[in-house]
This record gives sequence, structure tokens and C-alpha cells, in this order.
Amino acid sequence: MAIFGDYARYYNLLYRDKDYAGETDFVLGTLHRAGTTPQSLLDLGCGTGRHALEMATRGLAVTGVDMSEMMLDMGRSALQSATLPAGVPLPQLHKGDARTVRLEQRFAVVTSLFHVMSYQTSEADALSLLRTAHAHLVPEGLLLFDFWYGPCVLTERPQPREKHLEDAATRLVRHATPVLRLNDDCVEVHYAVELEDKASGQVRELQEVHTMRYWFLPQLRYLSALAGFTQVAEGAWMEQGPPSDATWGVWMLVRKGSDPSAA
Repeated sequence: MAIFGDYARYYNLLYRDKDYAGETDFVLGTLHRAGTTPQSLLDLGCGTGRHALEMATRGLAVTGVDMSEMMLDMGRSALQSATLPAGVPLPQLHKGDARTVRLEQRFAVVTSLFHVMSYQTSEADALSLLRTAHAHLVPEGLLLFDFWYGPCVLTERPQPREKHLEDAATRLVRHATPVLRLNDDCVEVHYAVELEDKASGQVRELQEVHTMRYWFLPQLRYLSALAGFTQVAEGAWMEQGPPSDATWGVWMLVRKGSDPSAA
């Protein structure tokens, strides 16, 4: 089954406690420290548009791209009831592959958040995403992305987890069983989700496998340089300090340099 198939329908319930507002403040603060207060932003792998909406409420003109039509439809529906500052347009959400999409637009900043880089399971895929970002940035524009951090994955090792959630209509139990593929720098996360309709009592199950690449800083520094970027900063997610082997998520900020095709 393709990732984010039926799973996408319950995405917002699964991550309703995620601090999208705090993460947005962190991203914008990091950009500000790098000397940029953007007016426009492209979010690659925008999902249901939760980060995009938070960015828009802070005055940015945001465009999002994602491969899941279901998630995009959920995002567009939620945006219809959004209240934004005067003159700020609703985020525009488009279907597309972050590795190949070309919108013929330029942005001050590109983001790719919530481990989209870790869904790029090969160097070629990651490089393609980086080149997509480069193609959509104005000169000296910034790209900020986050990813699973290899030293932490190998130190702590992924463990099985169970999550219980419910809303007015649905009771959900998600079982996550990880399989570490050491020779591929990947973790296969096998999801089994039990869904109970609270009105009827009907229970259904769905299963998906999400393969996640854990990355090491030298790898992504090298790939970023190949794509035409220069390093600006990096650190533990939601922090400004350096990552450690207890840091699961790491962010990297890079600046658009020369066109790599001209090299």
C-alpha cells in the first residue's frame, strides 16, 4: 500500500497534539537569526497544511506541495474557515512530488518539515528534493529542513510504540513496529491501526509501512553542496544547540548559491 493512503484520513487525529505553532515560531526565529524575515514561503511535503496555516497567520504568503491528494483536500477544507491577517492570501496547496515538482515561482524561503527528508530513502531522492528547493528560491534564499538523526537512531534504536487517541467520531489505536535496516540506513515502520466508529461500534483495521532514512550531517552537507547550497546553521530540533546521540530530530539551514548545473 502506498504511504499516506487510508492512513492520511486519520493524520490530523494522530498528530493533533503536535506543536505546529511552536514549531513555526522556531522556524521563523531561526530564519530571523540568519537575517531573513520572509514574505513568501514554499513548504515541500506540506501534508494537511498545518505548518502552512501557521505561517500564513504570521503574515506569510505560503504555497504547499504534497503527493497525497487526500491530505491536500483535508488541508484545503480546513483553510476555508481560517482567519488570516488582512491582505494575506490563503495558502495554496498543490499536488506534486517534492523531488520533481516545478511551479515556475520563486520564494524567499523553502521549508520541508516533519521529517520529509527522511522519506527520501536514497541519496538520489534527497538530492532531487534539494534541487527542487534550489529551483524555487530567489538568489540567496534559504532552505530549512529536518530529519531523523543517525547517531541517535543507532544509539537508542527504534522501539515498538502504541498510541491511543479519539475524537467525537472515532476511537483509534496505532501500533508501530520498527525494523532497523542497518545496511540501508533506514527504518521500516510497520503501522497497524485499529479504528472504531463510536456511533456504530464498527471496527476496521488498516496497515501501512513507512520507510524512513536516518541521515548523518556529513551526508546532507555534501548533498546540499552538490545541489548548490552553502551551509548556514544546524542543530537539535527546536533548539539552537548542536545535536547529540540523544537527539532524534535535527534541522539544517542552507543558503542558495550558484546554479549547480553551471559547475
